[in-house]
Amino acid sequence: MIKLRTHIISLTAVFLALGIGLVLGSTFLDRTFVDALDAQVKSLNNRMDDRNAEVEALSRVLDEESLTVAAQRGANFDRLLAGRLADTEVVVLANRGVDEGQVNRMVEVLLSADAEVPAVLWLTERWNPGDDKAASEIADRLGLEPGDDPEEVTAAAADLLAVALAGPIPDADADTETGSTTTAEPNSDTATSTTEAGDQPDSTVAATTSTTTTLPADPEPQELLQSLAEAGLIEPQAAPASELAAPAPEALILSITGEGSLLDPVASYVPVATALVGTNPGRVLIAETRMTRTLKEEALDEGVPDRGESVQAVRDVTSIAGQVSILDGLESPVGKVAAVAALVELGEGKTGDYGMAEGTDGLLPEVGG
Repeated sequence: MIKLRTHIISLTAVFLALGIGLVLGSTFLDRTFVDALDAQVKSLNNRMDDRNAEVEALSRVLDEESLTVAAQRGANFDRLLAGRLADTEVVVLANRGVDEGQVNRMVEVLLSADAEVPAVLWLTERWNPGDDKAASEIADRLGLEPGDDPEEVTAAAADLLAVALAGPIPDADADTETGSTTTAEPNSDTATSTTEAGDQPDSTVAATTSTTTTLPADPEPQELLQSLAEAGLIEPQAAPASELAAPAPEALILSITGEGSLLDPVASYVPVATALVGTNPGRVLIAETRMTRTLKEEALDEGVPDRGESVQAVRDVTSIAGQVSILDGLESPVGKVAAVAALVELGEGKTGDYGMAEGTDGLLPEVGG
């Protein structure tokens, strides 16, 4: 028989346990459960954000792909390219480090458009301003005085390259009659070309800094190119149909930069681009190429450069606006067709900014029948 005392003790223990459970449940244990639930909710929110970002990236890439496919569907590429660059010389410059296969395919496209490609020149990492010793070595090779400031040497070398690609220099009598001069400012964002009559540069490219690029009398473009090659600044690649040849005065210039380029986009490529445009206004197309990727890689891989990133520094140089055409997306078939169309447009005296980067004039120029 259970005694009343034992029954009271049992009931007291039960109520005490209930009381302790209520206290713990409303304080410590409750906080632990809440924290655990908060952590799970935050984790789910983060995963949702990641998935939303992936969906947005995939949607962007799919939109670009749809735009490209639509452009391909509406274009007759054979009709578009055939003969479009007949009787036109196009010199191809490419920065070392970019996809060589893309450059070679672009040359094939130019040939399919009946263009002549007298030279394919690779610009090396020697364009990057280095130490004083390297700058002096390059300056000596190019005949620059003084030649110990790396940035000035890079800018002066860019002037020489631009003059070499401008074609043969007219004789002294022609220079006297036309009064044509070309000036460039190394280590700056400005490069100007002044021609009172005719479109050929004078035999001297003067710099406003302490470095002055003085060309020999009646310099031969091929000799200038050879000097640049000996200085390690360019590596000539045999032209598709013949040996390396100097371009004609009216030759167009296609300069290819992009992902993997060994040239610093600001310190070395901007001086090259501004010098090219300053000496050859209305004849230069600057194009960006990137590595080819699957849609998933394009959308989700880290480190994929934004479209137009490699040419943004050139787009920001206001002094050459309207004198140069710029294009991104050269790695795609439509991008290569757009390059041909942009070169045709240059031959008609027009320039534009094309591609799929934000703020461009459109995917490609309008091409007449």
